[in-house]
Amino acid sequence: MCNLQTRLSKYVSAHHSRVLFRDSDGRHLSYSKVTELAETSAFTLMQRRVVLCMVDNDLAGLTGYLGLLAADAIPLMVSVGMPSRQLQSLMASYRPGSVWLPESRRGEFADVVCLIAFDGYCLLDLDSPPYEVHESLAVLLGTSGSTGSPQLVRLSYENIWNNAESIAQYLELDGEEIPITTLPPSYTYGLSILHSHVVVGATIAVAKTTFFDRSFWDFLRDVGATSLGGVPYHYEMLERLRFTSMDLPSLRTLTQAGGRMEPAITRKYATHCASRGMQYFTMYGQVEATARISYLPSAKAVSKAGSIGVAIPGGRLWLEDQDGHAITEAGVTGELVYQGPNVSMGYAKGYEDLTKGDERHGVLRTGDIARRDEDGDYYIVGRLKRFIKLFGHRVNLADVESFLHEEGHVAACAGSDDLLEVYVPYEAAGQAPQVKTLVVQYLKVALKGVVIYGVDSLPRNDAGKVQYAELRPQNGTCLA
Repeated sequence: MCNLQTRLSKYVSAHHSRVLFRDSDGRHLSYSKVTELAETSAFTLMQRRVVLCMVDNDLAGLTGYLGLLAADAIPLMVSVGMPSRQLQSLMASYRPGSVWLPESRRGEFADVVCLIAFDGYCLLDLDSPPYEVHESLAVLLGTSGSTGSPQLVRLSYENIWNNAESIAQYLELDGEEIPITTLPPSYTYGLSILHSHVVVGATIAVAKTTFFDRSFWDFLRDVGATSLGGVPYHYEMLERLRFTSMDLPSLRTLTQAGGRMEPAITRKYATHCASRGMQYFTMYGQVEATARISYLPSAKAVSKAGSIGVAIPGGRLWLEDQDGHAITEAGVTGELVYQGPNVSMGYAKGYEDLTKGDERHGVLRTGDIARRDEDGDYYIVGRLKRFIKLFGHRVNLADVESFLHEEGHVAACAGSDDLLEVYVPYEAAGQAPQVKTLVVQYLKVALKGVVIYGVDSLPRNDAGKVQYAELRPQNGTCLA
């Protein structure tokens, strides 16, 4: 067993009598349950085997995931709602030894032996031949949290626990924290909240509903939840729920990651937190760096809304120009590069890649364009691959989306050179001519260079991120 793997056992042993998970039904499980599951013959049988983990935010699913990790298995995390065809594709690519899933989906695995059943979950033996995996490999995670793409990120034990300890350090977490689940464990942000709180022996409030349900807020109050995390889409929805008017006395921290959020929205929540004696943290990360890369200290949340801040403890950030030279002056844009022990080992496209070691050597070229101010704080300004050329002019698609948002329109942009595609929900179809006029005037381009398409809804993954690959003209209707 890899020495770094034992760090989870160290955390669990240190807090074995404490409550690990608590749900709205009043049920709870202690840290000792992780060890108990890890030591069963069923779980130990999966040592150094890939286990397909179809886990939801519930006591049994999450405890089973940690138990597998403690048993030195290699969880491959997928959404509990992943369609069968995508699931079968992943299984063909990675040949897992077993699958940990809710009983409700067991019917998809006919004539498969259940090695152990636990509170509505079961570990099914897929009877796949074992194969060699690298000794440092700990978890396999998708880059989007929900798709069935065979390309996964290979995370090591060092990646996971160094990042978890770093997050716990800058958020000043301790055993008195009670985060409430808002994100799926198949998504890197959701998983990082779990890991960073296990490190300090905190109790995690496992919500059965989303914050669109009144029961979610009742549970948050009853359990005394201290923190809530969300992606930009969540914070946009909280606007409709009038979150800032709610009475939530136990809540003391809000965190945001999962993509750029409009500075005006960030400033609103940061100001709200400051008025209530709470902390607000903007964070930035990628699954290729396990989870977190940078954070903006809460004291700067209002004055520097829109910034991703500085590198997390133990990491380093810098900018490079097109020739790979470091940019030292402030205010100049370049590609954001990160170095730290949480940078993943690399990608995998199938089980044959799981023997590979560390291919990144602690350095990640993020693919994001950023600038650094005179204080050393960073701002994301675009994405290398989210640019097109309109009649010779370089257009940042994220900038166009941000402009439309400021004008009160929900839209997503895609396209190719000399054609910008703007997608809006059908419910806003009547505004399509106005959207087109705004974009044409904003970019100062000809009408023929912009087309507005209507779609049922903007395609999003489990984390609320727009799935740009699914934005195609044939999936919508031309409106303007």
